[in-house]
Amino acid sequence: MKRTHWLSVLTSAVLALSAIPAVPDASAADSYTTDKSRVSVHDPSVILDEQTMTYYIFGSHIEAAKSTDLQNWRSFTNGYARTGNKLFGNLSENLKKAFAWAGEDLGDCEGGFAVWAPDVVWNPDYVNRDGSTGAYLMYFCTSSDYRTSVIAYAASQNIEGPYTFIDTLIYSGFTDTTVNWGNSRKTVNRRYSNTNIQQLIDEGKVTFNDQWFSNHNFNNQLFPNAIDPNIYTDSSGRMYMCYGSWSGGIFTLEIDKKTGKCIHPKTGQTADGRIVDSYFGTKISGGYGKSGEGPFIEFNPDNGFYYLWVTYGGLTSNGGYNMRVGRSRSPLGPFTDAFGKSMVLQSNTDLNSIGLKLMTNYRFSEMTKAYMACGHNSVLKTDYGEWFLVYHTRFDDGSEYHEVRVHSMMFNEAGWPVVQPYEFSGFYNSMHGYEPSSLAGTYELINHGTGTDGKITAAEKITLGADGTVSGAVSGTWEESGQSAAAVFRIGNTTYSGYFHPQYDETKTGTLRMTFSAAGSSNQSIWGVRTTPGSGTEREKQIYFTGSGQLCYDENAVSDTSGQVRISHTALLSNVPYTITNVHSGLILEAADPDGAKPGTGIRQWNNRGNKSGNANQDFRITDTGDGWCRLTSMQDESLCIALSTPSGENGTELELQTYQGAPQQLWKLIDFGGEFAVLSKCSDGKAGLDVYEWSKENGGAVKQWEFWGGECQLWHITPTYAAVPTRAYTVRQVESGKYLSRSGSSVILSDQPKSWMLRKESASGMYCLTDSGSKALSYDINNRFVTEPFKDSVSQLFSLKCCADGGYVLVFTQGTDYLPTYALSADNSGICEAVSTIKSDAVFVLAPAEEPQPQPEETTAFTTETSEQGTRPLKGDVDCDGSVRIADAVLLARYLAEDTVTVTANGKINAEMNGTDGLTSEDLSDLLRHLAGGSSL
Repeated sequence: MKRTHWLSVLTSAVLALSAIPAVPDASAADSYTTDKSRVSVHDPSVILDEQTMTYYIFGSHIEAAKSTDLQNWRSFTNGYARTGNKLFGNLSENLKKAFAWAGEDLGDCEGGFAVWAPDVVWNPDYVNRDGSTGAYLMYFCTSSDYRTSVIAYAASQNIEGPYTFIDTLIYSGFTDTTVNWGNSRKTVNRRYSNTNIQQLIDEGKVTFNDQWFSNHNFNNQLFPNAIDPNIYTDSSGRMYMCYGSWSGGIFTLEIDKKTGKCIHPKTGQTADGRIVDSYFGTKISGGYGKSGEGPFIEFNPDNGFYYLWVTYGGLTSNGGYNMRVGRSRSPLGPFTDAFGKSMVLQSNTDLNSIGLKLMTNYRFSEMTKAYMACGHNSVLKTDYGEWFLVYHTRFDDGSEYHEVRVHSMMFNEAGWPVVQPYEFSGFYNSMHGYEPSSLAGTYELINHGTGTDGKITAAEKITLGADGTVSGAVSGTWEESGQSAAAVFRIGNTTYSGYFHPQYDETKTGTLRMTFSAAGSSNQSIWGVRTTPGSGTEREKQIYFTGSGQLCYDENAVSDTSGQVRISHTALLSNVPYTITNVHSGLILEAADPDGAKPGTGIRQWNNRGNKSGNANQDFRITDTGDGWCRLTSMQDESLCIALSTPSGENGTELELQTYQGAPQQLWKLIDFGGEFAVLSKCSDGKAGLDVYEWSKENGGAVKQWEFWGGECQLWHITPTYAAVPTRAYTVRQVESGKYLSRSGSSVILSDQPKSWMLRKESASGMYCLTDSGSKALSYDINNRFVTEPFKDSVSQLFSLKCCADGGYVLVFTQGTDYLPTYALSADNSGICEAVSTIKSDAVFVLAPAEEPQPQPEETTAFTTETSEQGTRPLKGDVDCDGSVRIADAVLLARYLAEDTVTVTANGKINAEMNGTDGLTSEDLSDLLRHLAGGSSL
């Protein structure tokens, strides 16, 4: 079973070795415990401090906590302490400007402060008062009732504070007449001129809007309560703030990264008819007084969607609090749910029908109490590709006590988030899926439905049959993907897409159970937990061959210098030749001249020219160049690449072939929309890309740059291709480890450093060989270990290339008789290359163009047998009987003496006898090593 990292030890150096969460060793279960350090932080907003690798959550009532494993939390604040406050110092004085409008002894917070829902971000571009750049910015709100609030922000150089108040940003609850509101301790004039609005109007940044008011009061059916700020960034790094609650809905505004202040748009409408207000921004969810609060937006670079999480219902344990999600191609919306419905209400409609519901009040049978009112979440996306949902929950224990919970989250094949049933306790996800028979069994099922109520959903029993049926409380079918743990459940009239994943049972220390989670187009999510312990049998990755085609390349190919195995944010292999086919027209991107390539050749679409082995002008090698960008080089002449004719981000810019120099107009970003790709230009900062002009379906249709909006004429299928090629130099890189084929002495190893090999086709056999300096060929020895030896046209040095469906290759050494097996170049977990008869995932390699290999100094000493009147004497030290004495012989002898599972022939044992005594001992090994080091003669 392949294993990678265990996230609960994220801070260790081992973590950096893998981007895929995977299985902890079985012994790790002994260290897992249900007894965790809990905290009560309402409305938790999560951030990872990368300097200390510490997770922080900040919440309402000036509560905050930290953790190093997302499981055990420790509070470090002192709540509403008026002086010496851990986050704000002198609380009343520091937040004086915000409290002047809302909070601190007014309305709902008489006798208190009402500082709610902060969101902390590190902004490297923020300009501090001393002129330096970079600060932690805390965006928070103070509030007095359901409409009278203000969003403000503060800054600190230390994530734990104290934070210095900067300014107020957005007010709500104002009127267009003088309205004095308050009590014996505090009175506020709620006229809009007592906010920052008049100053913004005077500065020309905001336009007065009569719709702000209804009968002189604040129009909270159209406009928001200014609470619950969340800061997010788009794919180009621009910063935004979404915010709002109930009332008029959720809005968003761009943020000036240097000042931290709002950038106000012009009043108007979006293309789909949503409100754009110069003060409040663009509406993205809710309205008409319906519930919906705690917005949180995060971009998923793997599929190009922005996800908006909001919470519906009342926040008490019986209030039906529940989390929903919608998504959009733009940071400004429109956000739609799994049904395709807009998250912005067009009328006073049933809110339950809007938004994919993630979690309801629920209880599995072995839980001592139900989870209630799970909501006001934040989301953590790590650099390792992991996602976590962080929220607060109450319980059916008769109180309103709440605690923080963290769940791992994944995105299903339809691009919707699915939340794992048990809280995060360290976890594993299979890289290649599980044997289906090990998934069958009895499960408890929770369907989270679409309602917003205080009812508890109890688990129902179902059976997943080995024949793919679902029976019990519900009926239908289930199936697992052939290449991953992705799963599809068809129950009733709904199809749910998700994953199987073993998790630690949060009610029993050390118990692993198979679980599943999935989301349907019905806006419902389902969870399953198997009633019997067990983690399933993980299967090895299946290798699918597409045939025996050969590599594409040109003698002018540009060498790979990025060091990336895959194209950034995609599953596509870097340095593989691809065809790029438009989704709308079904025609292939090509250089306009099929007979030759030169700088200035235009780019167009054309049908497949019918050559199964590849068409050079329709094939492009895609190579990751770092920082999220890649180049598209022509297989006609790999010194040429697809480029904008001028370095411009403008619509209509022509495309052509240019000599590759790494210029911005020659670099592109691929965004994966579920197997359909946008190809976006660096010149446009990723905002525009390849577009079939005027939706043409004709051969010769122009392909130009156009602002990306997601139409099928801007989306492309990208498929590996193969064609016949001449000899040249390559790097040979294992896909699974990212390491390169190299050598140490005569032994073949995997290395972090690229090494060039010459690929040569032998005309007599039609097979290939790899040489490292023109004379030493890749070979496997009697123990199936790979070495380099002088080329001798041996079956142990000749191989065929098998093309894999992902564009990688397997090097297959096929013997010429029925008595000898077939081997593939592979590598085990120690990185030692070996020949294996079963082709697995670690046998897949990418061959990328490289500079010709330079001769290396020899590190071995060769010996020949001695001939005398008594005949041929044994060659001492030649343990593998290949006619030479090398380090490989010492390694083989050492393994044999250590009782490793290796074979040493009878002649090899005779040769290994170095000191003339009977039997092989460690002294023979010492003598052999001494000789190889030059300290003795044979």
